[in-house]
Amino acid sequence: MKQVSVVIPTFNREKLLPHTLEALANQRGGVDYEVIFVNNGSSDNSHALLEQAVGAHPGLFRAYYIAPTGGPSAPRNRGIRNASGEVVIILDDDVIPDPDLVLQHWNFHQANPAPEYAALGEVYVPDNLKTDPMSLFHTFPYHEVANKLYLEYLYFWTCNISFKRQFMLQYGMFQEDMLYYEDIVCGYKLANNGMRLCFLPSARGRHLHQLRSTSIPDKGFFTGQWLFTLTQAVPDVAVKERFGILSSEVRTSLLAWKLIKRIAFRITDNPLTRLCLRALGAEHRDRGAITDFYYYLIFRRNMIAGYNSAKKKTNGNGPKSPAAIPLREEFSGVEK
Repeated sequence: MKQVSVVIPTFNREKLLPHTLEALANQRGGVDYEVIFVNNGSSDNSHALLEQAVGAHPGLFRAYYIAPTGGPSAPRNRGIRNASGEVVIILDDDVIPDPDLVLQHWNFHQANPAPEYAALGEVYVPDNLKTDPMSLFHTFPYHEVANKLYLEYLYFWTCNISFKRQFMLQYGMFQEDMLYYEDIVCGYKLANNGMRLCFLPSARGRHLHQLRSTSIPDKGFFTGQWLFTLTQAVPDVAVKERFGILSSEVRTSLLAWKLIKRIAFRITDNPLTRLCLRALGAEHRDRGAITDFYYYLIFRRNMIAGYNSAKKKTNGNGPKSPAAIPLREEFSGVEK
């Protein structure tokens, strides 16, 4: 039995895997750990790279292959169920851990041995990628959690997080028909059973994103579709408040502010504004206020369209969202 199991679902990451494997093979601190990759139907050279790593580091790396599922829930569940560690760390496959990431997570759980404790680590965009306009979509608002003792379930971000394996098996696991926001749904279930989520900024990893600007409309639409599904799966007004969803359930003062922001967005999101931003070089310059505003408009417009599309299908004869999870306690969240 290991002290820590690192679980990483991966899909078509042959260019990043060598860096991830090297970083995970050289973790400091003397922790007895294993790394479990679950290959989610990759069609590139990922399988060969993982098999090579397993052969070169027996007892450290393990690899499983499953048919493609379209999302990380099923591979995460497979990894957690096959893990031998008391503590499980989940990383995204585009996160390169710092040399002491495993040690930092392990030390946290040694200091907080109760089963309900979990730790949110930090991922950061390295300096060489900060000028990329796409880093807008890979920067997390850690300033919101820096001074909190315990975090709401809305911060259960699985790019870098750890928990006790048995607590997850008993109360959580990832809903496999959720292709996005599955981490928040899992966090909601865990929080409903007493999870204490803490911010652990010392457990860090580099976020080497690979988003292309041409994918932003599709990413926005996809995100919006699953945001609606999230509101159906988690019947907590905190979700709607956090993501700016206009609803009579939202507090009146907050609803008024969200409505003002929505009107302002509708006014500014027009062909003339986008034309002006392009004329200012929004599509051909390093990241700055102009690129952030330009790509935010594109993403947000498509996100709203995706949300409304999913809502229309559900209200009509289209596919229904997963069944709601019963609310047993009240939680509050903040906007991401």
